[in-house]
Amino acid sequence: MINNIDRLIKEIICGGAKSSGKTEKTDRGSVCMPGQELLVKEIMDRGLCSSCGMCVGLCPYIKTAGDRVRAIYPCGIEEGACYGVCPKTSLDISEMDMFVHGREREDHALGIYSGIYYARATARADGAQYGGITTALIGLALREGLISSAILTGGDIMNPRPVLAATPGEVNSCAGSKYTGVPTLLELNRAAGRGLTGIGLVGRPCQVAAVRKLQRGKLPPERTYSDRLVGLMLGLFCFWSLSSELYGFLARETKGEEIIKMDIPLEGPGVLTKTGSRRWRVDEIRPFINKSCNYCFDSTSEWADLSVGSTEQDPGWNTLLVRSGQGRDLVELAADRGVLEIKDYPAGRLPVLRKAALNKKMRVLALAEKEPGNGGCPAIPDKYLREMNVQWGGINR
Repeated sequence: MINNIDRLIKEIICGGAKSSGKTEKTDRGSVCMPGQELLVKEIMDRGLCSSCGMCVGLCPYIKTAGDRVRAIYPCGIEEGACYGVCPKTSLDISEMDMFVHGREREDHALGIYSGIYYARATARADGAQYGGITTALIGLALREGLISSAILTGGDIMNPRPVLAATPGEVNSCAGSKYTGVPTLLELNRAAGRGLTGIGLVGRPCQVAAVRKLQRGKLPPERTYSDRLVGLMLGLFCFWSLSSELYGFLARETKGEEIIKMDIPLEGPGVLTKTGSRRWRVDEIRPFINKSCNYCFDSTSEWADLSVGSTEQDPGWNTLLVRSGQGRDLVELAADRGVLEIKDYPAGRLPVLRKAALNKKMRVLALAEKEPGNGGCPAIPDKYLREMNVQWGGINR
């Protein structure tokens, strides 16, 4: 039986009394969304949760264990925060473009950006992946007071965990890619509860989308966050993430050896241990790809301030997409301070990257069970679809 304290918490966080469950405008102009019941039905029960972690902490009845996010008790609230901020519900691509960038996109492969480069850190943190620019940029932003702290993925390959890093040393300790879906955004809600602002975060495309939905006011009027909660969003390239079942596979394949580093280049996924390396075919780890990733339309974090990925050509460099003015300012500062080395993106590589991103989108559109605008699939305007097909056809001719 729910006691009075639990009931009070539930009403504050989830938005108050029951409603008809329909979307309604509030006096503040924001939109109330359905609540936990529909989130469970449309997303969790269908295996479409991407484990971003945003709903964890918004609702006392949604918890996480490892990469699993589940509703452990029915709250009974039909309008709540959890549904509104989920990156897999009610996401309109053109509306998000306008909210984040103030205009509609022309490039339907990579989204809106003002520059694309190869970049690498001049001093790489131990364990940093490729050019190490993610760690370098977050560390610089923290040292310069541009952010107050940073939400990152810490731990190691076999035991990743959410981290709120407050010092450059803590940032460096999180260096290196982890390939499972870690619900790091639960730390954002904890930080908001402590009154922190100016937080930087590094996240997958779904996590960037979740934060943008939060910023758009996809919350009940009783629950608001400071406009200054997030100070910087650095998004990662992500074509898919892997489930925690991967850990058992790696443990068996490496006979329990400590894994120092993991990578998934074109030639196939591999790990480095203290005694050597091991590589597999992509098909061998395909069973561990999260189902939600098959519905994901964004592989390059299109609504971040900066997007970072590998080059698929030179392992010592990163691909860097500059998307916002804030992102541009940080990159210029990093270059001026000698933190990053930057060079032009090779002209011959851009069609390769665009083709990979567009192929991902077209696979989503080809899903027989897709439901545009609902249940894991974004809403895509007809004019976006038409232009996307033109650009995709041009790439593949």
